[in-house]
Amino acid sequence: MRFRFIFSIVAFMSIFLGLALLGPVAVDLYFKNTHSALLFLSASIFICSVSTLIYWALHPKEEQPLRTKEMFLTTTLIWLFYALWGALPIYLSIPNLSITDAFFESMSGLTTTGATILSGLDYLPRGVLMWRAMMQWLGGIGVILIALTILPTLRIGGMQFFTTEFSGDAIRQSPTVIQTMRLILAVFVTLTTICTIFLKIAGMNWFDALAHAMTTIATGGFSTHDASIAFYNNAQIEWVITVFMFLAGLPLVVWIQLFRRQWFLIRQNAQIKTYILFTLIALVLLLLGRWLFGTLITQTAIRSSLFSLLSVITTTGFVVENYNVWGSFSVLFFLFLLSVGACAGSTSGGIKMFRFAIMGREMSARLKASIQPHAIIIPRYGNRAISEDLSSAVLFFLGIYLSVICLGSLALSLTGIDTLTSFSGALTALANVGPGLGNFIGPDSTFAGLPDAAKIILAFLMLLGRLEFITVLVLFLPFLWRRST
Repeated sequence: MRFRFIFSIVAFMSIFLGLALLGPVAVDLYFKNTHSALLFLSASIFICSVSTLIYWALHPKEEQPLRTKEMFLTTTLIWLFYALWGALPIYLSIPNLSITDAFFESMSGLTTTGATILSGLDYLPRGVLMWRAMMQWLGGIGVILIALTILPTLRIGGMQFFTTEFSGDAIRQSPTVIQTMRLILAVFVTLTTICTIFLKIAGMNWFDALAHAMTTIATGGFSTHDASIAFYNNAQIEWVITVFMFLAGLPLVVWIQLFRRQWFLIRQNAQIKTYILFTLIALVLLLLGRWLFGTLITQTAIRSSLFSLLSVITTTGFVVENYNVWGSFSVLFFLFLLSVGACAGSTSGGIKMFRFAIMGREMSARLKASIQPHAIIIPRYGNRAISEDLSSAVLFFLGIYLSVICLGSLALSLTGIDTLTSFSGALTALANVGPGLGNFIGPDSTFAGLPDAAKIILAFLMLLGRLEFITVLVLFLPFLWRRST
């Protein structure tokens, strides 16, 4: 394991985070908040200086490609150090904020989870609010690049199948990885810009529009107000965010295919069909549950239901109503939806639609085989057969997911919090959703009241969920650290 080389890469990537802090500096200067601007500038200089010194001290003269085990460690360390560095300006800018709370907020932002310990957002410096939005935006684009370039090569959770089936054509037409990254960044910037414009037209000011566009496209959910989107009480704003949350749940490479007019690839994308069908069925079930609970199904009820549904499915976490009061069916339904996630290749967290679809087709094939034992039944997804290797990878991923939820819930319960908070907290952190269920971490609450130990556990679960578990968990295997591996 070439630790000097690995830490030089981490230091090099940290320089970009330090430079990104100049964005909040400019925002604070524009709004004449000099004190906050100086704090962010100091954090930027410190991070860039330390990172540059580490990079020049450790970087080897000859560059070599990372080996697989080194890629696991490098990816995990980059996200961990980004969360640590990102916590610095938050800690400096908000009085009486503990280091644990600052780290929790930073990790939640970077992993696009959206769980927050902060209150009084309406009165915080604009630079802090912009930095929260920027962390989610940077984390969102980082997730896409990892999903398309690193996870498939490591054969994690069936992602190699996703890449070759749904984004391979778009990637293969790009001569280099750098070209692919430029295309993805261009799409991300374009969607964010369009969303900003529509939110401004709908009634937001430019600052709120940009901040919410960044967190919407990144499916993060950080808002500039304590009441989240409910603050505006504006149907047009809710519809704009609903539409863009749905679009953000699509694989990002679909937009590249759309630009290239590759309509046949989009029409043949089984994951998109699953995503649309699942959303429609879930909406009908949710409205039915609310109707049985006594809610009149008006246009407002449909809008709030669809908004909340997509907010959870895409793991965005915005709030317009407290769905804890929609009846027991709705609460249990949202508890299930916390782990679903949208499409692989999007910024959403969760298990992802394609894994559910693959397991569904595998189960269907097994049931048919039990009725027709002599028939040769090959499960298919889209235009490709589902191999045993793929089924095993997806099943292994689901097994890890359920195991971590159980262990995370138990660990949280040891900190003294109740059962519902422990279970929904583990779910929402692992799926990178944001709000959980119950009185402590529900849609209209923050995570501030939890013990510090619980916040550290939740931050670790956020990192696990964002990096698809195995990237982090494999680091705990002893054989990885042997010199011969």
